[in-house]
Amino acid sequence: MDTTEIVRLLKLRDEKALVYLYDNYAAALNGVILRILNSEKLAEEVLQQTFLKIWDKIDMYDENKAQLFTWMNRIARNTAIDTKRLKKYENHKNTCSLDLNVHNQQNSHMSLAAMDVHPLISRLDEKHKSVLDCIYLHGYTQTETSEKLGIPLGTVKTRVRKAISELREVLKNEKTLFAGSFITIIILMIAICL
Repeated sequence: MDTTEIVRLLKLRDEKALVYLYDNYAAALNGVILRILNSEKLAEEVLQQTFLKIWDKIDMYDENKAQLFTWMNRIARNTAIDTKRLKKYENHKNTCSLDLNVHNQQNSHMSLAAMDVHPLISRLDEKHKSVLDCIYLHGYTQTETSEKLGIPLGTVKTRVRKAISELREVLKNEKTLFAGSFITIIILMIAICL
């Protein structure tokens, strides 16, 4: 089923299209959410909220502005960040922790989006790495990153752009099919952070 058909069916409120979306994109979106929240239980709740928002807001989707996955990923990321900011998250964080490495080892059906990007990011210049670490791996906004690192907001934005350029160069040299798919996912996810 192609994206145009999925969107058309969602707008017609065809539940089969929502099931198709969930079956094909839930793992990738859950990976994004889990990286921000560091809680499997909370990530599952946010994933459900994400799909409800996709269902409710499908009429706002414009295929001329973004790919469907990019649009859904942005909803997932924003929902996760909003949840993280809630007091409920702080209470939950104090009572429950999850080692993501253990989760990833136990998860036999891991998506590309849930894969560890630390080795890739570790190749970057330290100043670019710290900005991406805050924005992508910890879910901070650019403003929060500016405050956390004690640098101007404009510098954060410049470093994110330069980091993406560096990543493109690093990934351009990869030869495997896996890396080609990985390039798309990583660049997409980092671009969403902008």
